[in-house]
Amino acid sequence: MHVITPSLEEWKQTRLFILNNTNEVLPYIVRHKALVRENNPKVTKNRVLKRHKMNFLNWFQDTIFGDHNASETLRKLADRPKINVKSWQG
Repeated sequence: MHVITPSLEEWKQTRLFILNNTNEVLPYIVRHKALVRENNPKVTKNRVLKRHKMNFLNWFQDTIFGDHNASETLRKLADRPKINVKSWQG
């Protein structure tokens, strides 16, 4: 086992992948995309998706920690994980 440090972009992509594949997070994804569309009515779908990817992590964290009724699972997912990762690959 050793510790690796992924690039910031790899780290963000990994977090987005996990959140996009967690059922409890899906309503927040839908809500955030709707907000991006609402705030940018003239941009294309691709631009909306790009802005969503750029801003979702921070928005999700702010939204969850501002909601006293958010589940413990959502709170753990919203918390920023450590950037160093244990790896068993050589």
